[in-house]
Amino acid sequence: MKGYLKAICLLALAAAVFLLLSAFAGREKGKFRTLDLSHWYLDTAAFLADEPEPEPVPAGPDTSSHRILLFGDSMVEGLRHRMAQYCVANGHELQCVIWYSSSSKYWARGDTVLHFIRKYDPTYLFISMGANELFVRNLDEREAAVKRILQEVGRLPYIWIGPPNWKPDTGINRILEEQCGPTHYYPSLKLKFTRSRDGCHPDMRSYNMWADSIAVWLRNESAHPIKWETPDKSTPKTHHVQILSSPKD
Repeated sequence: MKGYLKAICLLALAAAVFLLLSAFAGREKGKFRTLDLSHWYLDTAAFLADEPEPEPVPAGPDTSSHRILLFGDSMVEGLRHRMAQYCVANGHELQCVIWYSSSSKYWARGDTVLHFIRKYDPTYLFISMGANELFVRNLDEREAAVKRILQEVGRLPYIWIGPPNWKPDTGINRILEEQCGPTHYYPSLKLKFTRSRDGCHPDMRSYNMWADSIAVWLRNESAHPIKWETPDKSTPKTHHVQILSSPKD
């Protein structure tokens, strides 16, 4: 309101000055001399420039029900069970697509991501990818692939769950953090896992711990927090899953 009062006072002052100058200025052929007052508009804008519009107050977490699509490499296999409990407990639907031995390079080819977005019409995407890229050297190619995937994601809310490193990687986590940003990328490499026999995949206890850690971050630090309260261990694990065969070059 202060801005509007300033504007009204300024316009009234301008009108008064106009009348005074017109009354005492010289006449031409019996008519008031025309005055150029264009500079008053510039002064008005400058006068009001120090009164910025208040920023909107955040609406808070999204409490609506979502259709969540969790897709990626074999890490989805272990994550999906606890993630399904979160979805059941919070009124969401979960669809999973597991592509064993896949990487960003394969998901970026063709229209794979768009195919499943069209098929399941999700309102939120969970991407779990990068475990098969910990030791790659062609990082430029992987960066381009991540960019392509994010282009296909478009404006859909999403989180990218980074790989659960068992050894230091050559740069895939850095690429994911740079391309997704800290409010879309969850750095799983910071967690301590107990592993299954292959030494790479977490055991089921660690998978559940992983999902619970992602949940805390999703609620408190992600770009698009949703209703994601911790479910009881006895909550059903209702969800759908589609498994793709290993990719071939």
